[in-house]
Amino acid sequence: MLRKAATLASVCALLIGFDVAGTASAAAPDGGSRATAFAAQAQEAGLSRTDAAALQRRVDGYLTTMGGKQIAANKIDLGGGSSVVLTLPGEKRARELTGSKKILDSCNSKTFCAFQNAQWWGDEIQMVACSDYMIPWTAVGSWINNQTTGTVAQFKDNTATVRWVDGGAFAQDDTADWSWVLYVNNCR
Repeated sequence: MLRKAATLASVCALLIGFDVAGTASAAAPDGGSRATAFAAQAQEAGLSRTDAAALQRRVDGYLTTMGGKQIAANKIDLGGGSSVVLTLPGEKRARELTGSKKILDSCNSKTFCAFQNAQWWGDEIQMVACSDYMIPWTAVGSWINNQTTGTVAQFKDNTATVRWVDGGAFAQDDTADWSWVLYVNNCR
């Protein structure tokens, strides 16, 4: 329960826009050119400076909670092809700001996707590499297991104990209770 409580503090920081453990800066060692590029992406996406700053605070919260490396104004690389894609302020679904610029309303092949909100809305964690992924949310969300047919995902509590497994890909739940889930292992 302690790990979920600590995570809850980080989630609260995400929701209200404060960073509880210091800032996980998006600036690169090269003097901040990446931060400038991310700000330009946010402006190109139509965000005001205020909205861009709010988005960056949310990204920083995820970086603090989950680790990774910011690679776009609203995207964090978790390694192994996995990522977190954040919704833009005022939008319900996450979308790419680079490349295809598509709205993420489904889950790519060979991927397990966890969504912050029910009905596949909100920020999205895209799990490709087999690993335990922290679920930083505590309300009702959703998920899609679109991995190789039969690949099973495990849902673990705050003690890393497996409390539930899905029936294997393809599977989905449009109203998943994240309150007890601290980790998902996408391919056990």
